[in-house]
Amino acid sequence: MKTFDKKVPKNLRKIQEWFGGIIAQPVDLNSRINPITPSGQSIEKESALFISPSPTLQPSDRIQIYNQQYWWRLFSSLHESFPFLLRLFGYREFNQKVATPYLVKYPPNHWALCFLGQRLPRWAEEEYHEGDKQLILDAANIDWTYSFCFISAHFRSLTTQSLSQKLYLQPHLCLFEFGCNLFKFREEFIAQDPDYWVEHDFPKLDKDKVYYFALFRNLRNQVTYEEISQGEYELLNQFREGNSIESAIEWLETQGKEYYGEASTHLHLWLQKWVFYQWLTPEGG
Repeated sequence: MKTFDKKVPKNLRKIQEWFGGIIAQPVDLNSRINPITPSGQSIEKESALFISPSPTLQPSDRIQIYNQQYWWRLFSSLHESFPFLLRLFGYREFNQKVATPYLVKYPPNHWALCFLGQRLPRWAEEEYHEGDKQLILDAANIDWTYSFCFISAHFRSLTTQSLSQKLYLQPHLCLFEFGCNLFKFREEFIAQDPDYWVEHDFPKLDKDKVYYFALFRNLRNQVTYEEISQGEYELLNQFREGNSIESAIEWLETQGKEYYGEASTHLHLWLQKWVFYQWLTPEGG
């Protein structure tokens, strides 16, 4: 439900609502304003009721500039936040098939543009139905997680006194399991400009095994990833909802020889790495 400051003059509120409704309408493929307003009137006639002409521009031309700037800025922000997804489509196709329908269904709801793409993976799950849906959904999730990890909080780190208490994954640590090496695939993509992939074949996608990754913000505040083993992945997963190291190890002992055998050899190295990278925290829940 919309709420308004009752002290705002009705005429000003009317102008603000009209302006917001006009600029939120998608531009066409040539970045031109929609000729029909949300009320069903022509933009030329309706804009003249709210905007005065300038010495060089008619009211519809003046509002078109704001309409264009609104969409160009949002497109640009999504291009920056989703470099892998952008390269799978190219600029034109991305704007038309992804960015525009996404922003129509999920318009900006936060003052910071860094959150603009937060719901794009959800949109891909709900609305994208082409044959490459899984690749598009995975690409959207990876790209958004890179952005999310960069802006996420960092909580108090694990200490030796924390071994028996409930621990959680840091907000900026995310785990992935894929049937192909999507992170290597992504690196090859973003090494080239988006226009490059419009004319060239995509790089080879390794599908030789199941891959496990940890994507995280390191101690230099850089978002990076590391390929990890299935055993380390499964053990780290024990801390998603909170768990103690003692309980996690007890769980590990109930698993098959494949997990337990690997852990018995590498557990001390995993713990050293988790402490050094500050992947676990006693804060969470």
